[in-house]
Amino acid sequence: MQLVQPSYSIRLIPLASLLMAMIFSVTASTAQASDTLVLKRFDGVKIKVDGKLDEPAWQGAPIIDALMIIDPDTLETPPWATDVRSFYTDKGLYVGIYNEQPEETIVERLSPRDNSVSRDGNFFTLDPTGSGLFGYWFGVNLGGSLQDGTVLPERQFSRQWDGPWNGAAARVEGGWSTEFFIPWSMMTMPEVKAIRQNLGFYVSRRVAYNDQRWGFPALPDTQPVFLSTLQKLEIEGITPSQQFNIFPYASTSYNNVAAGGKDTYKAGADIFWRPTSNFQVSTTLNPDFGNVEADNVVVNLTAIEPFFPERRAFFLEGNEIFNTSPRSQNGGGSGAPITLINTRRIGAQPIDTEISDFELTNIEKNQPTEIIGALKAVGQNGSVRYGTLGAFEEGTLLEGEVNGEAFSTEQAGRNFGAARVLYEDTSTGARRSVGWLGTVIQHPQLDAMTQGVDAHYLSKTGKWNTDLQLLYSDVDGEQGSGGFVDISYTPEQGRRHSLAVDYFDDTLNINDFGFLQRNDLIGGRYAYRQTDSDIAGLRSRQTDLRLVQYYNKDQLLVRSGAFASQERQFNNNNFLFYELNFFPERWDDLNSGGNGNFKVEGRFQTGIFYGTNEANDFSFGVGTTYRDEDLGGRTMEYVTEMRWQPTDRFSLVAEVEYLDRKGWLLQENGREFTTFDARRWSPNLELDFFLSARQQFRITAQWAGIKAFEDKRWLVPSEDGDLEQDFATSAAGNRDFSISRLTFQARYRWEIAPLSDLFVVYTRGSNVDSRPNDGFEDLARASWTERLVDIFVVKLRYRMGG
Repeated sequence: MQLVQPSYSIRLIPLASLLMAMIFSVTASTAQASDTLVLKRFDGVKIKVDGKLDEPAWQGAPIIDALMIIDPDTLETPPWATDVRSFYTDKGLYVGIYNEQPEETIVERLSPRDNSVSRDGNFFTLDPTGSGLFGYWFGVNLGGSLQDGTVLPERQFSRQWDGPWNGAAARVEGGWSTEFFIPWSMMTMPEVKAIRQNLGFYVSRRVAYNDQRWGFPALPDTQPVFLSTLQKLEIEGITPSQQFNIFPYASTSYNNVAAGGKDTYKAGADIFWRPTSNFQVSTTLNPDFGNVEADNVVVNLTAIEPFFPERRAFFLEGNEIFNTSPRSQNGGGSGAPITLINTRRIGAQPIDTEISDFELTNIEKNQPTEIIGALKAVGQNGSVRYGTLGAFEEGTLLEGEVNGEAFSTEQAGRNFGAARVLYEDTSTGARRSVGWLGTVIQHPQLDAMTQGVDAHYLSKTGKWNTDLQLLYSDVDGEQGSGGFVDISYTPEQGRRHSLAVDYFDDTLNINDFGFLQRNDLIGGRYAYRQTDSDIAGLRSRQTDLRLVQYYNKDQLLVRSGAFASQERQFNNNNFLFYELNFFPERWDDLNSGGNGNFKVEGRFQTGIFYGTNEANDFSFGVGTTYRDEDLGGRTMEYVTEMRWQPTDRFSLVAEVEYLDRKGWLLQENGREFTTFDARRWSPNLELDFFLSARQQFRITAQWAGIKAFEDKRWLVPSEDGDLEQDFATSAAGNRDFSISRLTFQARYRWEIAPLSDLFVVYTRGSNVDSRPNDGFEDLARASWTERLVDIFVVKLRYRMGG
């Protein structure tokens, strides 16, 4: 890093303890930040955050100009200069970045907040602890679109957080520049007793035309360390002023569904109070969480529950304390998270009434539960961080029929509670931490409690990283336990070994509040990733190898596979991905719903996908996958996607997926199964138009249409074994079926101020009854006309306070 005293120039004007004992310290050569940089304090300055670094204060700030190319991970010096300047006031941190770049290579595009598209942008990460415990990241893209989120050790980035900060970008002579203002009061910061304190700082630059990322310190993804190795910034001890924010809202929902539709008018508020820098209390009263975001269309006919991410701002704010391991967010490679807190359970469909023969309409079955309110408190005291969460649901009126007669009942709401404590120590250079998380649910029909203990270790060099969690549940008196440990070893840049071991007994049940795709599982998986750069004819090459082996309590092999894949990034930024996977013969112990286990044949899967440079105005991708079905059939999958971005204010993304399945095995009832010959169309459309960086019109549409025709019928054997062909019921009506599901949303969003928005949203959705003899065109038309959801919402949320 070179520190330069700036002047006016053309650049400026424009099992924890045992496992830990097994991990030994190994020295490594990693990219380290330079000596601590002392920032200057300029109280009382006036900065207009417009992206132009033309105020006098910017010239008194030291410059960081030592960015290196980190993606691909060549660690070479970039061809154009990047000057990063920062200073602070009693109110917050200012960061200004000048980016030298030829005009013909600049890529400017707008997008919704937090969306990633190929364009030029600046980003930085700030660790307010200075110890690598947690941090926040911020991005300003050319055009003015903002991105932000949180980061946990060592590189767990999340977009599920929005903060009240300000940023802007501007074209200037010789390139472009960005400005950031980050208020101290919006961040959790340790209580400072010293005269001076350190922050961790990392800055990066996205260069879209050649799909590169430059950064300082030089910490590419292929190195094991990040948050613990940031550049240290020294400032005077900051004590942010007390912050009190209230976000009142009002919403009107017009329900256009003729049967059962009800217009609603709601008002409420979110309240955030930060009396000190390291403690915040937030509450929501009479919240309105619906109809401004839409989930993806998911067709799931298996016994495995799909996971839907949280989208509601209140539950995302400060939620990082409840993430107990990397698996809390991404499943650690298993495909879905493992977490004791899945806030999507709050306000979900009511608990089944258990009233015999009580039949509900589709609208009643899918209606969410209203929430009376929720309360959350998060804070830090020295090396201990903590958090609590409580939420309370209203009762729900359910209307349907019992034996053909109209019947209604009110189902009580649930009460949710959670508490979290985490101790962290980085005094030795390594990171050691241990935490506890407990949850409880109360309901007349349910009493559920879970507990988890987690431990983490990151060696000083970052070569070794270990995450462990032990789980316990007690649901209506039935107790269960389990746990997992993840160990990764990175001997050198671009090489990483990962080992995961899991054990979940058959009575572990955390899904009333948390998420676990299945229990009754013991086994593990190994993964190896190798990333190479500067290969002849290639920009980079990434190779992944994985082995998976899991058994149930009866020692039956239920999950197994060997996976190999490679992605090649060419010098023109086109890419090619291909894979070859093998699934050995195994047992299926889930999809019969407890009616016996049956064998699944060994299967192969192979696929290839080619995509072009997304920095171009027009880009596309095409791919195909072949995979064997459970009983010897096969599936061919074809994917085509297109992205058109002719201007910085407009983009159109379209994707079409087509599946041709032979021998698709599904449970019919009890021990009865059927194989089907099926076809599936899944188009997806996203259109964005921006009046400005803060005003957006967006249309999204997803449809899934399936037509399935019966092939053969099967029975689960009375004793474990192969499925037996069922001839006895073959004459009893065919089992052909169709599925047609649609989600459509048109949304206008005006970001009036940070975290203050006006939404005007129209949402339409359907789930058409089975009509296998209709054509796909007829099914698609019916999914539009026979709507299950048809709602128009106007919602205003405005931030008031400091």
